Amino acid sequence: MANLIIFGTGVMGDLIAEHFIYQSEWDVVAYTADADHIEADTHNGFPLVPFEDIETKYPPANAAMFVALSYGKANANRRSAFLRAKAAGYAFANFISPHARSLKPIVHGENVFINESTFQPNAAVGSNVIIWSNNVIGHDAIIGDHCFISSGAVISGGVRVGESCFFGVNSSCRENIEIAEGSVIGAGAAVLRNTKPHQLLIAPEPKTLQLKPGQEDFLVRPTRPTN
Repeated sequence: MANLIIFGTGVMGDLIAEHFIYQSEWDVVAYTADADHIEADTHNGFPLVPFEDIETKYPPANAAMFVALSYGKANANRRSAFLRAKAAGYAFANFISPHARSLKPIVHGENVFINESTFQPNAAVGSNVIIWSNNVIGHDAIIGDHCFISSGAVISGGVRVGESCFFGVNSSCRENIEIAEGSVIGAGAAVLRNTKPHQLLIAPEPKTLQLKPGQEDFLVRPTRPTN
């Protein structure tokens, strides 16, 4: 097994670490974070080393890294950490879930996490990208660097996604459009045309109705007639 450092001690870092521990051949040996985010010497039973000291204790020749930060500041935090780790000389691990579905190996860059999702032929993923579970990446779609795709998103065939984009839960986009750099596609939003850089697209809120006494069971399926 090769040694692996997880950059990030939040929920995302913990979840991604578990995938590496239980579903990969990497040996997680330590966590790291910026010094001003550290309040202890260990995290989840592993050494927690300030990033400022990580090269001394776990030099790039002895360990790779995975930057497991979430989508804070429109992915800018993860992008910054990735570039700093790269400048320090670290190689990056990738995680492709054994439950991801694809006809052939998925084309991807470095520091890529792909959970249980479906990839159609000729889809490609850049570097420093996190793709969570139950997504569909259509044929010939290209996902740019530093993107985050939440669960249940559908990116149709031929879509070009620029750098640092975010797709919320159950969002979607039609085929052959361009999602510009820094676009934020909110949960449930359906994108039907090209976006402009750093646009926020929000789905309409559902209509709200107040139930009256006696209406609480209105979703119960009627009993099927016996005759």
